[in-house]
Amino acid sequence: NIFELIRFAIVGGAATVVDLAVTIVLVHFTNFHENIITSLAFITAFWVSFFGHRYFTFKKKGSPVSFFILSISTFLLRNVFVLGLVSVNIRGYYALISSMILVTAITYFVAKFKVFKE
Repeated sequence: NIFELIRFAIVGGAATVVDLAVTIVLVHFTNFHENIITSLAFITAFWVSFFGHRYFTFKKKGSPVSFFILSISTFLLRNVFVLGLVSVNIRGYYALISSMILVTAITYFVAKFKVFKE
C-alpha cells in the first residue's frame, strides 16, 4: 500500500528529525561521548516512532513487546555500530548519522513485516 509507505516515511521522517535535532543540540552543547548522545537521541525519537506507527502508519495495535524488542535491538546495534566507527576514528556526525541510517532501514522492514502485521 503506497499510502502506508508514505505514512511510514512521514513518521520515520519526524522521528529522524527529532533524533537529529537532539543529536545536534547535544553535540554542540555538551561534551558527551557519542554513545551517550546517540542513546539520548534514540530514546527521544522512539516515542515519536512508536505512537506514529501505531496510530498513523499502520493503524494497528501491533505487538508492544515486539516493538520494544525491535527498538532495543536496533538501539544496541546502533550503539555497537557507533562504537565500531569511533574505534577507527570515525567520530561525530559521520558516526552518528551512519548508524541512524542503518537502524532506520532495519526498523522499516521489521516493523512492516513482523511487528505491525495482520
